[in-house]
Amino acid sequence: MFNPNELVLEKIRAVEEYDPATSELTGRYTQIEEPSLKTSAEGTTVTDAMGAEIATFYKAQTGTFSFSNSLFSLDLAASQFGTEKEIADADHPVTVPVSEIISIEAKTGDSANTTYKAQLKYVPVGTAGAEVKYVKVITDNNTFGETYTAAAAIDQNTTDKVFVVNAADKTLTFPAGTIGRAFVQYERKSDSAVKVSKNTNGIPAVKSLLIHALFHDPCNTNSVYAGVINVPRAQINPEAVEISLTPDGKHSAEYKLQKPYCDENARLFDIIIASED
Repeated sequence: MFNPNELVLEKIRAVEEYDPATSELTGRYTQIEEPSLKTSAEGTTVTDAMGAEIATFYKAQTGTFSFSNSLFSLDLAASQFGTEKEIADADHPVTVPVSEIISIEAKTGDSANTTYKAQLKYVPVGTAGAEVKYVKVITDNNTFGETYTAAAAIDQNTTDKVFVVNAADKTLTFPAGTIGRAFVQYERKSDSAVKVSKNTNGIPAVKSLLIHALFHDPCNTNSVYAGVINVPRAQINPEAVEISLTPDGKHSAEYKLQKPYCDENARLFDIIIASED
């Protein structure tokens, strides 16, 4: 009979999120650090006329499961933000902001047709003729100088600080004599991108969790047992989401565990250990 008691917990292998209605996998996290499973309850103490405690009754039992993921996870961020990860394709591109420092150079044809152009890396999108609205010239001492504004055409007889956008060619044309470097910001479309948004009205959805673990027999550490903590109802806590923006930072998360309201068994979670058959 397989009946283990005390075991060595090697690690949590993965945390999986599922839609409880459809059983569809919605997120999987594999770089788990500092996992912790806690339960709590509200106690009501019954006393006699002298204040002596007779009994304590407990209700409103809940739990929490928390961990840190070693890597930043877009799926986990989407779950915390109460949104879905948007995956771009050819029919549904994602708009991507771009900031570039570009060179304005003289492009010589014949003597009467020298133009002063800058080449963008991507095709800009937006209002036709103003896909790039402003350009900041960078001075010799690496500070911002003149600001140029998008225009329909350039009048070479004036000193207006304007430029013309040709989105299809990814070029900006400047007045005669404009040479140097410039800072430009615009947007492009990409069919190879993902996006996760945080909206102030986003509420994390209720999920079910499978928390996979590896256990060892303390008397024979070569004996490995697969374990899983099955949580039927868990909602990620959005109250204090912190995503470290450093290379060695962690992506932490906490779930609040509650029994399914209509579950007569009032089950918070199951811990299941199985031998390898």
